Amino acid sequence: MKLLPRLLPMFCCLGIGLSAAAQRNVTPVETDDKKPPTPTLHYYDKHGDPLPEPVLFLATLDTVTTTSNAARPIYPRLQSIDFGLNFFDGILVLAGQHYGGADIWASLSMWNWLFPTVEFGLGAARNSPKDKNFTYKGKLSPYLRIGADYNFLYKSNPRYRAFVGLRAGYSHFTYDVTDITIDSPYWDESQSLALTGQKSHAFWGEILAGLRVDIFKNLSLGWTIRYHTLFGHPSGSAGTPWYIPGYGSRTSPITATFSVIYTLPLHRDTGSTPNPAP
Repeated sequence: MKLLPRLLPMFCCLGIGLSAAAQRNVTPVETDDKKPPTPTLHYYDKHGDPLPEPVLFLATLDTVTTTSNAARPIYPRLQSIDFGLNFFDGILVLAGQHYGGADIWASLSMWNWLFPTVEFGLGAARNSPKDKNFTYKGKLSPYLRIGADYNFLYKSNPRYRAFVGLRAGYSHFTYDVTDITIDSPYWDESQSLALTGQKSHAFWGEILAGLRVDIFKNLSLGWTIRYHTLFGHPSGSAGTPWYIPGYGSRTSPITATFSVIYTLPLHRDTGSTPNPAP
């Protein structure tokens, strides 16, 4: 009888433990593999573009694939080649500008996104400033500009573009400074001089923004406005040139272009319906 009080606490603890274990087994975890998946509401298509209306899918989309497709171009790598004629300076010459030129250019469309561009032209000038005592004659000389454009509308119809770009330009040119009049008040005389055959070269950079619109089939029109700056200070043997072919007057950092453009397609689908890029 003396042993019973000692064993009674042990039996009580054992009973409590068995009761707790029984309670844990009362509520089993539901593992129904045949339960249909819950539909998911999706707001974007496989390219990452917004859908007109949300769509329910039973399968979950791969978010990594969706994100990568959103950044990919949707046109072929080599989309087309553009050939352009810029004659904006010609219009300004008719309006009274004292210098001008024209250039032809070619641009390769890559994914309707990136456009490597080469521009080649000729420029000349003739100016007799009213408040100066000389006449500047810039002889017809060549210039070259190379660079690339980035199209913000690369997923839209390639016939329309809004873009920014960079150019590097170079020109080697010849000019004359004539009718230089030197007055001598002391002797009440004047003397005329001429500096001919002056040679110089210039290297500059440009930042531009532009638009392009379709007008008829493969023909379109394009505009750019450009800010340029000289790398170094070009000079001839007897002074600084007033005009640089391809750059313009050294007194103005802003220029513009206006071009008529012909597009040579390199892919049969160059209209408004895009094809996924490979």
